[in-house]
Amino acid sequence: MGEVNQIVDHLNLEYKGIFDTREMFRMFTRWYKESPYEKGGDYISEQHTSHGRCIEYTYWPWKKQTDTVRHFMKIRLLIYDMKKVDIMVDKKKKKLDHGRILITIDGFVEYDYESRWQHTPLLQFIRTLYIKFFYKNYSKFFERIIIDDCHQLYDMFERFFNMYKSYRPIKEMPHFYY
Repeated sequence: MGEVNQIVDHLNLEYKGIFDTREMFRMFTRWYKESPYEKGGDYISEQHTSHGRCIEYTYWPWKKQTDTVRHFMKIRLLIYDMKKVDIMVDKKKKKLDHGRILITIDGFVEYDYESRWQHTPLLQFIRTLYIKFFYKNYSKFFERIIIDDCHQLYDMFERFFNMYKSYRPIKEMPHFYY
């Protein structure tokens, strides 16, 4: 394994309120298909508690930048106390989810991911010299790419949750909507 640098450290988004889980994962799947990232190891865990459902998703998308550089992200979605609630949208009753979501995005750059320069200490030293000094501009360029990708994904989630900020759950429908 080559040298791994964590470039984006815990880019956090927290949201509490009404959202549509199915639409959120459709949007995320669409991002997966449109982006150059490939699926890495995914982890899914779900628990049912007295407060609601607690779900954890962890994704590791990655992409090869060059023959020696690879970008990967760790995207962690934690959904706490998720319950179904009724809301009114355009004078129609609709069921959506209510709960708390924490999204954490980390971005990494891995140099020499095929371990070509890993065999002896001298090769590791030469690799470090190339990364830190000779190819410094390229290293900064690759770091900038992963930073932009992480912030683009963060903005996409933020725009998605802003659509649902005005929705409020209803206890019972008013008489004039019957």
